[in-house]
Formats: sequence, C-alpha cells, structure tokens
Amino acid sequence: MKMRIKKKTIKNSTPFLILLIMHFLLLMYTLFKKRHKSYLILLFTNIGFSYFFEYFVLNLFQGYRYKPKIFRNKYFDNILGAIFSQGMYVPITATALTAFRLGFGWKLLVAISYALIERLFISMKIFNKKWWKTYYTLIFIPISFMCSDICHRLLKHNHPVAQGVTSYLTITSINVSILYILALFGKIKFGLGVIHSWREHFIIVPGYSFILSAVLLITYKVNTRLSTYYRMIFVVIFDFVLYQKNVLKNKKTILILFPFHMLMCFISNKLFNMIYKVYPNDSENKETQLNKQQIQKS
Repeated sequence: MKMRIKKKTIKNSTPFLILLIMHFLLLMYTLFKKRHKSYLILLFTNIGFSYFFEYFVLNLFQGYRYKPKIFRNKYFDNILGAIFSQGMYVPITATALTAFRLGFGWKLLVAISYALIERLFISMKIFNKKWWKTYYTLIFIPISFMCSDICHRLLKHNHPVAQGVTSYLTITSINVSILYILALFGKIKFGLGVIHSWREHFIIVPGYSFILSAVLLITYKVNTRLSTYYRMIFVVIFDFVLYQKNVLKNKKTILILFPFHMLMCFISNKLFNMIYKVYPNDSENKETQLNKQQIQKS
C-alpha cells in the first residue's frame, strides 16, 4: 500500500514540479536580463492579482481542484496546486511577457499552451474541473497578461492609483503565503462555530488577509510616527473580536498571530518604501525637474 501511495504521489507531483522548475528558470533569466527592482515588484503584483482571482474561482466557488498529491490533507494539497499555478506559473510568465515587451500574439500563444497543459492534467487525473471550462482559460490568461502590461505602464507614469494597487496586491501576496505556511504547520486555524473545517479556513483566511493588507497600506499612507501603533492596536482588537465570535479557535492563536503582525508591519514598511522609491509620485518628479531647471539657470 505504501509503495502504491508513493508511486501515485510521484506520478501526480512530477508534472507540477517540472513546470515549477521551468518557470523558476524563466524568472531567473528575466531578472538577470532586466536588472531592475520594478520587475520584482511587478511579479508580486501579478501574484496578488492571481490570488484574488483564485480566491473566487477556487476557494469560494470550487471551479476546479488540483491534485499534486504532495500533502495528505486534500485542502492543503488543493491550495498548494493553486499556489503553483496562480502564485508561480501565471505571474512569472506575465512578468516575463511584460519585461520583454512581447505582444498579443505571444500572449495568445502562451494562453493556448496553458490550455493544452490544462487538458493534459485532466487526462492525467491531476486536475479536475467542476463548472470551469477550458475556454475560460483562453479568455482570462491573456487578460491577466494585459493587466500586467497596463499596471507596469501606469507605474512608469507614476499613476498614484496604480502605486496604491501595487502596494496592496504585493503585501497581500506575502500575507496569504505566510498564513498558508502557519496553517500548514498547524499553528492557526480559522472557522465558524465550534468545529472548524479546513474548507471554512481557506474561505476566511484570504478575506482576513485582504483586510490586514488594507490596514497596512492605509496606516502607511497616513504617515505618522504612530502608524505602527495604530496598526498593532487594530489587529489585536480585530483578532480578539474574531476570537469572541469563535472564528479563531483559541487565545493561543492570538499569541501566534502577534509576531506575524509585527513581521508584516516591518515587511510592509520596507516594501512600500521600495515601491514609492522605484515609482516616485508625480509631485516628487515635478519638484526634481524644477530643481534641475533652477540649477541650470543659475
């Protein structure tokens, strides 16, 4: 029985891991050729976009199911497959297409390739569709690639909304990933009522991350010395309310989440500073240009 399980695990996980290696090499090549922080920021933005998409299609409405057979728990295994697909494959490809300025023909060709991979995974029984259709893939993949192009273009022109969206999506992608790891090691579990299911957990936690990311960004933009304190006060009260409503299983979860919140405060400050430094706002650019003009005149 153990041998059969092992063989099935290798059979299911190998295609996912091969694609993972291929996309990792693509990412390394892209970052090597385009040595600018903006493309790393764009990657995390694309991951955030994909996580939002996957939250509705997979977590809420269960459009399909991944079966890499890496974890015994089917919920963790399914979400891991989603992380491979929407957290790595698609965002890395979108970033590369944008970085090398490849046109719609390339985007369509890549979308067809992903659709063919989807059909292959279905035939290998490592990916199951429910209400999802393959032609949806052919529609939404090019859209995600074009969103990457638009986002990068707006950021280059210092669009303040694009800067805000990028900041939010970037920190959300990190938030969601860390909370997944904490749940994987059994440190946290969200749910409703007395008995918490993993299905409930993976519906609630992304929403929890969306709220935390909004708080991190809003308090950063307020830009006062007390911003960090405002953040921590909010998240502690928020976690306590969730505990009172039985969304958090026990008080120990609040204690575990506290250092997580401290870490996210630190990461978000560094990350937001980097985003607004790489993509300075219009007023800063205009001020710099005026200073240069004054220097030239003098």
